[in-house]
Amino acid sequence: MSTTRQDPSSAARRRRMWRLGALGVLAAALAAVLATLATSGSTSELRPGKPVPGASATLALLRGVPQEGSALGSASAPVTLVEFGDLQCPSCADFANGVLPSIIATFVRDGRVRVVFRAIDYIGADSTRAARMAYALGAQNRMFDFVELAYRNEGLENSSYVSDTYLRALASAIPAVDVARALAARNGADVQAQLAQSRALAAQLHIAATPSFLLYRSGSAPRRFQPEGLDAGSFRGPIERLLADAGA
Repeated sequence: MSTTRQDPSSAARRRRMWRLGALGVLAAALAAVLATLATSGSTSELRPGKPVPGASATLALLRGVPQEGSALGSASAPVTLVEFGDLQCPSCADFANGVLPSIIATFVRDGRVRVVFRAIDYIGADSTRAARMAYALGAQNRMFDFVELAYRNEGLENSSYVSDTYLRALASAIPAVDVARALAARNGADVQAQLAQSRALAAQLHIAATPSFLLYRSGSAPRRFQPEGLDAGSFRGPIERLLADAGA
């Protein structure tokens, strides 16, 4: 019985080619995944006059709930919840989409809790542009509509997705908003003062991450609140206890 001896150098070349081929397949798969991530939830198709994803759900969530500046809910609510949020923060988007609707439905709509949004800009320039527009729309008592839409249409961090086209598209999806007025006001002294005040308050309270919260009886000293998690249950118990203390 005869055997054929294999050239060691030829076998080594084949192994190298196999490894290179496998690496090429892996690189192609990784590129496909990255491309999918970059285009999923893309904000590039947002245009004024076109449907904005999440607009109908946002408007339904907030319909009939009073807004005043950066506050949502009754001015006489016995409990206040303050959120410090960055408008390109993924965890803030998780709270806005997964937890806040339950808080609004359970506690804000019936006048027992007032929510205040403090827009800050820790992540980058897109955060600043979005925060300024949020405060500008607060002057028209439509901040929360914009904030919810921004979180539902959040782009990749620091990708310059918060363009004028993006801001116009979101603002145009909110009924009765004067878009031109908001765009003109976003760089004005009032808006800059509100953003500076929120930054200063965050620094005073040693807030270094978003989302961060205050939860307290209205009219008393604001108190830091660190929920066990970003889920509705982590907020419901503490809010109910404060309401019980307030006799509400």
